[in-house]
Amino acid sequence: MADPSKLAFAECAPYYRFRAPYAPEAFASIQTTFGLNHSSRVLDLGCGPGTVTIPLARVVGSVVAVDPCVEMIEEGRKLADSGNIQWRCMRAEDATEEVGDFDVVTMGQSFHWMERDRVLSQVAKLIKPGGGLVLINPGRRRPQESWESLVYGVIARYVAPNERHPSKSPELAHEPSLLRSASFSEFTTTEFGMAFDRDLDSIVGYVYSSSTSPRSAFGNRALEFERELSETLRRINPPGVFRERVETELIVAKKRV
Repeated sequence: MADPSKLAFAECAPYYRFRAPYAPEAFASIQTTFGLNHSSRVLDLGCGPGTVTIPLARVVGSVVAVDPCVEMIEEGRKLADSGNIQWRCMRAEDATEEVGDFDVVTMGQSFHWMERDRVLSQVAKLIKPGGGLVLINPGRRRPQESWESLVYGVIARYVAPNERHPSKSPELAHEPSLLRSASFSEFTTTEFGMAFDRDLDSIVGYVYSSSTSPRSAFGNRALEFERELSETLRRINPPGVFRERVETELIVAKKRV
């Protein structure tokens, strides 16, 4: 039987474009911290449709983008605007020396799906001297966007709450695994802010981008949900455009010599 989480991610792939963007300053910080240029190589684990892969590919020589979901890889290929990306459909745990060596390994909102200790041990062997690891996540302020609590209340009337998926790491935070690592136990955490606009369609798309609330989870009530959600949001914001301020968190760990 197929893994339900993989099926959900396959369905969610086209909706990832509705997730809040990462701050441009976060990518600039990665580039500056590691001195990335057109001779640099990056490995992006759990790449999804290229949310981290594609911006970095514009400033480095090559990126190997790895994800276990073929639909995510296919979506990334559609969105890519450069030819220096090698898309690989595989688990992060299977990314061994055969994928090459790299100046930086990145993970954008994906580390919690991995066998963390195993992955850290493996990527340490792939990172060149002077290179390091970057975990990219939404900022720690909750909620990040002004409408989130209201929207999750509407979702709860249609979709049963989900317990933490067994495929996720039992540790909620990333830091414990880094502290256990011989290669990455020294790290810094920085947040970068940005503002952007949301319309109602993008909020609906954001809901469907989550593996806990793919459109199929709403069954034949999906259109009913979309109408109720739009009406609820317009009651608090009649124009239907939300000016949002979000943060991007970088956890940066240079490889220890």
